[in-house]
Amino acid sequence: SGEKMLRQTLAAAATHYRSAAVVRSRLGAVAGKRAMSSSQGEEAAVLAAVHDVLEAAGTGDWAKYEPLCDKDITCFEPESVGNVAKGLPFHKFYFNMPAGPAAPLKPNTTLADVHVRLLGGDKTSAVVVYNRLVQKLGVDGPFTVKSNETRVMEKDASTKKWKCVHFHRSPA
Repeated sequence: SGEKMLRQTLAAAATHYRSAAVVRSRLGAVAGKRAMSSSQGEEAAVLAAVHDVLEAAGTGDWAKYEPLCDKDITCFEPESVGNVAKGLPFHKFYFNMPAGPAAPLKPNTTLADVHVRLLGGDKTSAVVVYNRLVQKLGVDGPFTVKSNETRVMEKDASTKKWKCVHFHRSPA
């Protein structure tokens, strides 16, 4: 059916994109062929916002990262050593670290097994779960780092844009 094809296309876009522009162009092409339901449109917007957060973090772009996250963001991640980290200052520390030597090849990020669940009657919050695969080139050749991640996103009432309010990242 058309809806099944649309869901498969959304899942493929979430799994294989490299940049938010690619995801948006793929989703736009699909939307142009068949109207998306409001829930599917919101799911696509949530995925695009998650990608933007990951891209900003991966490139160390604080100016892009900061407005994509709630100022009181919370997280559990390896860097917080088992504690809940609260607020953007915890994350800014890592953005302020000196850059290491430039990698000969830009890392490639793929999200696998992506699931988006919109929450509440007004659909202004969402939970996104996925496996993040980051392919890198090291001194011994290419390798892949996997992490299991959950992001809680909330739609900002004034800007109508999705923001990350919590995440949990565990090495796999």
